[in-house]
Amino acid sequence: MQSIFGLLYTVLLFSYVIAALFIVFHIVRYSLKRSAALFGVTLFAVVFFVLLFTNAVIFFSLPIDTLFPYSY
Repeated sequence: MQSIFGLLYTVLLFSYVIAALFIVFHIVRYSLKRSAALFGVTLFAVVFFVLLFTNAVIFFSLPIDTLFPYSY
């Protein structure tokens, strides 16, 4: 059961990264000034990685075996 949740969480993390790359592309592509693009991408990347890291830490600290004791 734990490996199923790990696999689903990995797919979710990859989808977050793909969405973040999509956002970074649009920040860089459609910014009027290069300095604004650099600031926007830096701010977005810092916030994104902090949230992604805390999300992963909280997920891996969950006691999945005790949440779902009856695995078939």
